[in-house]
Amino acid sequence: MISTTSQPHSVLVLDNELGMGGSEKLLYDFVTRFDRDRFGLGICCLKNGGYWKHRMVDLGIPFYERILRGRFDLLAFRRLARILREQKVELIDTYSHPNTVILSYLAKTFGLIDRFVVAFHAMGNPEGGRLVPAYLKPFLGEADALIALSPTHRRYLVEAEGLQNGQIEVIYNGVDTEQFRPPAGDEIQRLRAEFGFERTDIVVTAVASLKPAKRIDLLLESTVGVVESGLRTRVLLVGDGPDRDRLDSLASRLEMGDSVTFAGVRDDVADILRMSDMLVLSSRMGTETFPTVVLEAMATGLPVVTTDVGSVRDMVEDGHSAIVVPPDDREAMSTAIEALVNDAAMAMAFGERGRQIVLDRFDVDTMCENRQRLFERLLAGDIL
Repeated sequence: MISTTSQPHSVLVLDNELGMGGSEKLLYDFVTRFDRDRFGLGICCLKNGGYWKHRMVDLGIPFYERILRGRFDLLAFRRLARILREQKVELIDTYSHPNTVILSYLAKTFGLIDRFVVAFHAMGNPEGGRLVPAYLKPFLGEADALIALSPTHRRYLVEAEGLQNGQIEVIYNGVDTEQFRPPAGDEIQRLRAEFGFERTDIVVTAVASLKPAKRIDLLLESTVGVVESGLRTRVLLVGDGPDRDRLDSLASRLEMGDSVTFAGVRDDVADILRMSDMLVLSSRMGTETFPTVVLEAMATGLPVVTTDVGSVRDMVEDGHSAIVVPPDDREAMSTAIEALVNDAAMAMAFGERGRQIVLDRFDVDTMCENRQRLFERLLAGDIL
């Protein structure tokens, strides 16, 4: 069934649902850039389409949802098979959710597709334990490729999860370097006016869900010394979550006053980063895989302070574009933040190097092209 003509290959992205997470935004970036002369692309969600549905539909992408209508819905495969036949799908591009993996396996087993690819976006289970349950490994073993986000991520999948190294292709995530760019002209002053910040204020920004694993409390405790030093330092927290009230109370106990701003969920993160002086990622171990916000900050020309989690060492150059500190180490994080606050020349050099790293290795167009080339290789019969 593999096409030998010049007709576009038909690919279906199969996901659980499209929420507001980073992987869903990356899917949208891919959808807006894929080569329609090479691929016909459709999207199918087992549950409701979610936040990104209407944006995908507006792009003219065939969109299907509610394929799985209950925990043990035996008709789900029949509904999926109808879509696969209708779209003449050759390859399913899916993620590591058990339902989507098993349905992709069945589609290949029954000859409805030629290939399926499984992308991983996590390291470990948020609830503890392994990412891949034992029962899922035989199904993953039939996948034509598994996608990891970095060499560190691939090592984790092999060593901790027991997946086959030969199946795994590394494709870095990427960011739009035109959307995430350094400020120009009077942008900083204009953007800061909304928050009442001055042009000379030092803005330390975190973009994260406000939940315990993100350790925003560590960030607040680490910036107390800078705030108390007399420098006009502002801590800007972008995001929301169950820790919001606790963090507000902590800021009060630390007597940080109006030095801390809770901005809530924003859809203008690129603007927020452009008006900032640095980004801090304070997450604890096991909570990050390939934090895209680090790339976004680097693309914007910001120095970064980050805990040593996930694949950050594959993304930054410690001591040149970022300062990497141990997780849960308040003293080390405080020292790193103070170093960048007190040395404007170093902060500028870090920002310039960070943007160059993103331009060289993590541009979104490179990510999209690498994914398309993988699909073409597999559909041409090149088995990993």
